[in-house]
Amino acid sequence: MKAETAGTAGRILLSILGRTWRITRLRTSTGLRGDSVLYAFWHGVQLPLIFTHRKMGIRIMISRSRDGSLVSSICENMGFDPVRGSSSRGGVSAARELVDALRAGYPAAITPDGPKGPAEIVKRGVSLIPRRSDVPVVPYGVSAFPAINLRSWDKFMIPLPFAKLVISEGRPIPPEHCNPETLYAAINSESRRAALAASPIASLTISIIKIAAFILTPLVELLLLFRPEAERRERRGFIPGISNRPVWLHGSSLGELKGLLPVIEELKSTGTPFFVTCSTPAAREFIKNENLIGAFQPLDTPHAVSRFLDRLQPSALILAETEFWPILLYETVSRGIAAGMVNARLSEKSAGRYRLIKPLFSKILSCFRGILARSEEDSERFLKLGVRTEQAGDGKAAVKPLEPDPAWKAKIKPGGILVAGSTRKGEEEIILEIARLTELTPVIVPRHENRISEVVRAAEKAGFKPDLWTDNPTGSSCLIVNIRGILASLYGLADIAFVGGTLVPVGGHNIMEPLAHGTPVIVGPEHYHFADVVKTASKNNICRVFSTVDQGTAAVEDLLSPQMESSHKPAVFYSDVFLTKMKTLLKTMGIAV
Repeated sequence: MKAETAGTAGRILLSILGRTWRITRLRTSTGLRGDSVLYAFWHGVQLPLIFTHRKMGIRIMISRSRDGSLVSSICENMGFDPVRGSSSRGGVSAARELVDALRAGYPAAITPDGPKGPAEIVKRGVSLIPRRSDVPVVPYGVSAFPAINLRSWDKFMIPLPFAKLVISEGRPIPPEHCNPETLYAAINSESRRAALAASPIASLTISIIKIAAFILTPLVELLLLFRPEAERRERRGFIPGISNRPVWLHGSSLGELKGLLPVIEELKSTGTPFFVTCSTPAAREFIKNENLIGAFQPLDTPHAVSRFLDRLQPSALILAETEFWPILLYETVSRGIAAGMVNARLSEKSAGRYRLIKPLFSKILSCFRGILARSEEDSERFLKLGVRTEQAGDGKAAVKPLEPDPAWKAKIKPGGILVAGSTRKGEEEIILEIARLTELTPVIVPRHENRISEVVRAAEKAGFKPDLWTDNPTGSSCLIVNIRGILASLYGLADIAFVGGTLVPVGGHNIMEPLAHGTPVIVGPEHYHFADVVKTASKNNICRVFSTVDQGTAAVEDLLSPQMESSHKPAVFYSDVFLTKMKTLLKTMGIAV
């Protein structure tokens, strides 16, 4: 009798409180409601869901404890059909009753971390319910502002009167894909998605960014007039309509796309459709040459982003490294698109910039199903910004390098070869002098093709007679490469390599390409993008850091000494670890592997 009275009183109080809430529902286009479906959410957010899903006849599992009796009475008064049992008491019979109800066509709900916690940990055996009843699971997330959280194990949330309440409903998880890892990632992602939408600071920040983008749009459109027509259309989000809901892969530059190759191979092996986007012309050419379906990334403006997402309708997003485009990523996670990141890196410089928008940055990335960081240092920088990651190494280490064409050797005079790749303005002069002092033949590959004539003049000034690669020279004493796409293989010809962007404040380019061939590497001090790899390679005596010509000359002589050469081996940086964790990430994102 007391429980019934308390249940009636609880219904009245909750109904009065709930009617003051400003409720926002975030749903996916494939969300299921009212059917034979299993709703799943964390224990601490039951209260608002009892109000918003009242009178739907949902079977909900509630423990047999004294507190459970009170909750059960309130739920009955709100139109639910309680099933009494938990992991500690009556769990088997309650689970069997839920399975029978689901098979009969009734909706049901569970809290996978209830009734006593630990909080946000999926209990063993929960995933058997959807599997045995053969129904999908719809993950839910709830957030409110302002709200209070009790000091209970689940931090039970009570939205205050007139609070903004956000309920996020995720994409259904097929029963055959439901396991503790996938269920945890999905519920957590929806919880963070709701928190992002409920946060006044994050909402204000993205509104300011959208206004700024709107103001700058005319200038951006003017700059686009100087780009090819096909690129202009893609930048504005005009891509062909895709009907098969592909996995969306994004890597800004050519190097970042190559880091996605293990993911691409995995998707190809399972027949999973995918769509690739990039930001640079070289990367777009790579997509075309590899016969991949893709386009330029849309401009980070509301209209271009919405048009792109409406046309693509991606099932998931896998981002390479840290391409943080706020509007694009905000709209992606707001639509409930499962997102993940591989090869994640974050320099001190970038971390400093992102601190300015930390509430938005951290809340968007916390919606990701998983973030695989390249190194411990990167993980620590992400953590300082409130984002948890898992160290997995770099996907580029899992890509087998293409061997150089044997015919290339004839272009270069016999003897030692120094390949300088992705060089920047101010670096060629130093490398040419090191090559002269060590009597190595310099093969220089500038980062930007529009600097070819400038590099030729620098070589002539240094006393060399340079030849262009496309002139097909024979036995050249100085070769300037003026075509794209061969650098990674060209490193295989080198006796030693220099990787550019490290003698100037750029942060360095991918040093794993020469290391994968077993080619020793020299780099300048500005290598913070690959600091962990440089550190590991230096310990293995296959890399040296230098700042001056004298230091560079000494580094080359050291690495090419007979005792050092005998120890050079192809470098492997966590490639097996990366592949394992990458496949796990795909599974938690609901991507079949």
